[in-house]
Amino acid sequence: MKQVNEGEKGHGTAPVALDALDHKIIAALQEDARQTNAALAALVGSSEPTVRRRVDRLLASQVIKIVAVAPPFQLGYDVVAILGIQIDHRHLDEISDALLALPEIRFAGVTLGSYDVVVEAWFHSTGELLAFLHERLSKIVGIQRVESLQVAKMIKYAYDWGIQPSVRAEK
Repeated sequence: MKQVNEGEKGHGTAPVALDALDHKIIAALQEDARQTNAALAALVGSSEPTVRRRVDRLLASQVIKIVAVAPPFQLGYDVVAILGIQIDHRHLDEISDALLALPEIRFAGVTLGSYDVVVEAWFHSTGELLAFLHERLSKIVGIQRVESLQVAKMIKYAYDWGIQPSVRAEK
């Protein structure tokens, strides 16, 4: 089973130690990842070489990843579904591998509670969602039950994970 965020606590590797400057750099990059290291250094109160080394270390240790993020509805995905999945735990690894291979799935996580796995998936139509549920997901060995919740209106779509509001306010 592949772990997407291997540096996260509890996922097999020790988390990277981050100090206040690292947190400021991450918060600033989440606001504008296209800014230069010199502009970033001025914003966080450090030198350009220090910021460059810190950003390189954060990237190399997979603490951060610089990507373009767009809300699914803006990309033409009219259906965003949250799927609560109950499984036979003897098949967890095979189910994880199968879910990783499905491009419609944007997030998948093993959970505690009513569902064993929760998935976020994007589709262009309800027909695509229905076909996904009946023709692909239902064929994965070990999946016992799926509850599909369709997002009717996106209230919040944040991508600034891991930065506390107090750190953001210190910028």
